Amino acid sequence: MKATLNIFKFVFIDNLKSIWAVTYMLFFALSSFGLIYFTGSFTRSVVSLMNIVILIVPLVSTMMTTMYYYNKTDFLHLLLSQPVKRSHAFLGIYLGIAVTHSLAVLVGLLIGIVFTLDQTQSISVLISLIICGVALSLVFSSIAFFLSVAISDKLRGIGMALIIWLLMAVVYDGLMLLYFVVFAEYPIEEHAIVLSMLNPIDMGRIFIMLKLDVASLMGYSGAVFSKFFGSTTGMLISAATIISWIVLPLLAMVWKGDRRDF
Repeated sequence: MKATLNIFKFVFIDNLKSIWAVTYMLFFALSSFGLIYFTGSFTRSVVSLMNIVILIVPLVSTMMTTMYYYNKTDFLHLLLSQPVKRSHAFLGIYLGIAVTHSLAVLVGLLIGIVFTLDQTQSISVLISLIICGVALSLVFSSIAFFLSVAISDKLRGIGMALIIWLLMAVVYDGLMLLYFVVFAEYPIEEHAIVLSMLNPIDMGRIFIMLKLDVASLMGYSGAVFSKFFGSTTGMLISAATIISWIVLPLLAMVWKGDRRDF
């Protein structure tokens, strides 16, 4: 684990020196400040900020992870030539990237929130938004890192990562809407819970919307979501699902990395 920690420190500091990390943080700081301060409605500003988080965070985490990996292949080959376990090397690189992304989202949102505290009606909602952003950073960094290790070609790897983001951010919701329209006459609310848990972006959206107490506007479906995700069991299952989205791609990455010929 000492090797993992040393690799993490190097990658983390290397990412902090990047202008993209600073730009990423400032983007969320300005977005959160501007939306909360100028929108005039706390609910509308949070919904707008939520849409930014659930779309931009997965995209940036995916792209920055894949690009960093492919641009640092010489560094990876150097690590693998040392007496260091491949799993430790991969885990150290992942943590360095993922923690940087998470920290940029966390600090950026906190800066915007701190300067608009007088217009904030619910700190818990904003904390939920920050948790959602950090969780999505960890999830999509994990998925992107697995794809990078599994696909040796840079163009194919970046393309596949973009396809995964597009499927989860756009196409998946369209397919769910089509499913609801086709089977609208049947009691499919419980199915909606299961389908939502298969997509971390949808889970983040539902988590924040329920914190805004807008479930009543969603009719019976909103009541079902509120009852499940508001219960202790639902929260534990949701947390376990998000952790699974982080851990499973990492396990697959370690398995693939141990068997790949670099």
